[in-house]
Amino acid sequence: MKTNYVSFKVLAIVFLGLLLSCKKDDKKEVTPQAQFVEINGEQYPIVTIGNQTWTAGNYKGPGGIPYDNLNSRPEYGKYYSFEELQNITIPVGWKIPTTEDFIELAESQGVVFSGQNAIKQDAIKNLVSQTRWLNINGNNKSGFNAYPGGYAISVESPIEGDISEFWTNDTATVSIQESADLKNHNIRIYEYLENDASRFNIRFIKKNK
Repeated sequence: MKTNYVSFKVLAIVFLGLLLSCKKDDKKEVTPQAQFVEINGEQYPIVTIGNQTWTAGNYKGPGGIPYDNLNSRPEYGKYYSFEELQNITIPVGWKIPTTEDFIELAESQGVVFSGQNAIKQDAIKNLVSQTRWLNINGNNKSGFNAYPGGYAISVESPIEGDISEFWTNDTATVSIQESADLKNHNIRIYEYLENDASRFNIRFIKKNK
């Protein structure tokens, strides 16, 4: 009886080893989710923030203008007019964000709005890049990584350092700005004025299923 018990114990250990080996092999076969999306020939990193999935870099596809002739700030992407915005070919499942999408993004980081503005709030740093800002770099905890690329007027080069501004699909722009006290940031939402020559950066958001 003792011999049979020992044999059974050995078989149990061997079976357990085989089972664990199979589980390790199963894990190796798992394919990670794509961490980028291709838009008009360029690949953009993507990031999930709260219940949303965003591109984590500014659009730099056809049209628009770069930061300067040398493209010395590739991380800023390009700057687009409202007319150019409307003519961008967007992959299936993605869209240009609405004002509400941006507000939800900020609120997921603890930002509190009064109307359509959020003034002097430390939580905004979660959306902001860790470099390039004149006075107040962010911590980019969200992964959104908003650089202070400023905005362009007509074909003139923008002035960088204290503003990051994005188009929405409902003609408004969402502006992340250094606050006047140089301690934190503001978010302000501006309405587009017809025939305005301003150009802004663009991000994309994945459509909800």
